[in-house]
Amino acid sequence: MTGRLALGIGLILLGSLLGGPVIVILGLAVLLFEALRLVWSRRGLAGLSYERRLAVDRAVWGDAIPLEIVVWNRKRLPLSWVRVDDETSPGVVVRERDLVAAEDGRALLRNSWTLAPYEKVIRHFNLVADRRGVYALGPATIQVGDLFAGRAGAREDAAVQRYIVRPRSVPVRGVGPRQRWGGPDRARRGLIDNPAFYAGLREYRPGDPIRRIHPRASARLGRPLTKRFDPAREREVLIALDIQTLEGPAWQIGYIDDLVEGLCVAAASLARALRAERAAFGLAVAGYTGTARTIAFLGPSEANGQLERVLDLLARLSSFASAPFETLLGRLPRSLRPGTAIVVLTTRDPGSWLSVLRRIDRMGYPVTVVGYGPIAVDIAARARKAGLAGRAAELDGPWRSANGLVVA
Repeated sequence: MTGRLALGIGLILLGSLLGGPVIVILGLAVLLFEALRLVWSRRGLAGLSYERRLAVDRAVWGDAIPLEIVVWNRKRLPLSWVRVDDETSPGVVVRERDLVAAEDGRALLRNSWTLAPYEKVIRHFNLVADRRGVYALGPATIQVGDLFAGRAGAREDAAVQRYIVRPRSVPVRGVGPRQRWGGPDRARRGLIDNPAFYAGLREYRPGDPIRRIHPRASARLGRPLTKRFDPAREREVLIALDIQTLEGPAWQIGYIDDLVEGLCVAAASLARALRAERAAFGLAVAGYTGTARTIAFLGPSEANGQLERVLDLLARLSSFASAPFETLLGRLPRSLRPGTAIVVLTTRDPGSWLSVLRRIDRMGYPVTVVGYGPIAVDIAARARKAGLAGRAAELDGPWRSANGLVVA
């Protein structure tokens, strides 16, 4: 028995003993108030639905993601107030509303309504994608009130909506397009045959395409012979991104924010330029991406959706390294096909791992070191001095507003 219920019964008994009708009426009012409060506390949350709807789950830096928040009172009981506090991950920005700081430091998206029976309300917001990363909305705390504006009940909604903000990309200038097929030059190795380079005949092997059988030669010699072609000079490129921007051990968490974001923009721009050239491309980074692995690797491919996969990886990438860059470089030959070109994108002096790059280059993986940032020219010169290809790249403005990536 609650205190108000006991008070109401006590007032009624007291009024009956003393013969005071006003006291009895007051006791009845207290009982009525408590009965109504119990009805709302038991039924207030019943039939109340809450939903978040994201128009898309991926966006590019600078975009706005439409968000709908839907609350629906599916019962006859009106609600004097409903309040929903949506927990948001750090970095979430809502254009139309400021977030509320909770006592424990969390940022909350707070909404309140007064709902009539069977009323449904939809509110429209826009989430500003002003920084790459993975963001979340939820879980939510839902509270309802009774007719007297008191708190009638609360519950947790564990549903979480996540969205990814990819880094922006800009046109690359200074690198001329290269053909997928190598013109008149013949390749020494490859896994795809170029039908323009006829190289003779060989014995038929089970699994050879029927259209490759040479009918006249096979009839003349009395056994099936297959036409042979030289391998195509198909271009495969892996972008090896050095996400560490400060000299020192890889385990340090410090980083230069603008350099990290500029590196991601440069890597995304190079990947988009490679796709335009119809090259097979991939990305490798010694950084965290929300998994237990310390190395993020996406092998070269020219399949549909490869660029989107690269951009998603860059969006999930931490701003600090997870392992030494030379550890990443040492693993690459075991994961790549022979002849794959490796483009190293870095803001640091490559002196400590130039020997690793030279060894990879001698193994048949052509290496190009692309310097970015304040010492980009020095990085390229250091690479050329070591016998490697060296280039310097810079955005033609701050990474937020640049219109192009210039590779000199």
